[in-house]
Amino acid sequence: MPGLRKVILDVMELLVAPYSVLRRIYFQIVLLALVVLANTVIFVKYQHLDWISAIYAGVNVVTTVGLYAPNIGQMPSLEKLLLVVTIVMAVGLYTSLIQSVVNTVVSRSSWADARARWRGSHLKGHTVIIGNGRIVVTAAKRLSSLGKEFIVLTNSKDVFDELQGDRAILGDPENDKDLMDAGITSASSAVIAMEDDVKTLLVTLKVQKLNPPLNTICVVRQASLIDVFRTAGADEVIPYEDIIGRITAAAAISRNVGGVIFTMDRKADMVVGFFDVGREVKLSELPKEVVPIIIVQEGKLNPFFTRDTVLKPGETLIVLGNPDYFREVSRKLSKGE
Repeated sequence: MPGLRKVILDVMELLVAPYSVLRRIYFQIVLLALVVLANTVIFVKYQHLDWISAIYAGVNVVTTVGLYAPNIGQMPSLEKLLLVVTIVMAVGLYTSLIQSVVNTVVSRSSWADARARWRGSHLKGHTVIIGNGRIVVTAAKRLSSLGKEFIVLTNSKDVFDELQGDRAILGDPENDKDLMDAGITSASSAVIAMEDDVKTLLVTLKVQKLNPPLNTICVVRQASLIDVFRTAGADEVIPYEDIIGRITAAAAISRNVGGVIFTMDRKADMVVGFFDVGREVKLSELPKEVVPIIIVQEGKLNPFFTRDTVLKPGETLIVLGNPDYFREVSRKLSKGE
């Protein structure tokens, strides 16, 4: 059933969402209606028409169809003056309305934004990614590759242009209306990664107010703010610059680093290492400070082994442990030893 729901949303998004661009011409439409009303009152007063006929005449004048045209020689001067004013106003409104419609139709971003807003307001249990920068782009593309539903809300035109085919809304992350359009009240989780930690905190407080059960992940630049964000309601706080620094430091120690398993207290980060096996070595010969976790044999993962297992040339060993000992592991597995 989730697959069927996704198909229905895809179809409805294409059929219904574009009509939301009409919000861009609401103001002109309301003013045109007021001009028709003014003409109606003029014809009721000066031409003594009934209201239905006066509305018909008013629409004719505003649209310049010309199906109703009173005898100009018998019209009072004030009536002529009032009609001239309403006609001039109508022409100006037509120009503005046509310009708005044309700009909307030819702008791909307007349609993409409208579709994302419609979809976001109809999704349930999805992820809302809020912010700007490469973190937002990477998170969105990763969720897309996993087939997970998400909506991006960003105030960055560059991010929007890169992701507008992937459910992106160009708006203000601190605006309730834009957050609601992204479906924040029905989302299951939110990833917040603004370029400024203060703005990230403000958005965190806002989304927690709109949807208290929301699973909130915040990306911050200053690790010292972790406790502040947790107090604000964040479920997970990722100190971006601190993590990048720790990855860089691990990579500087050994070229075999394939990943890092982090602990937020920074007391026991574990590094994942990848090593090509160049000669036969028994696992028990490796330093005790690294733990073998997987042996890759002919492209297949083998997690079943003991300390007495002998590694063979052509295999790949994946370990977890202290990167200070990776050079010794690499030396023992290399052909030259």
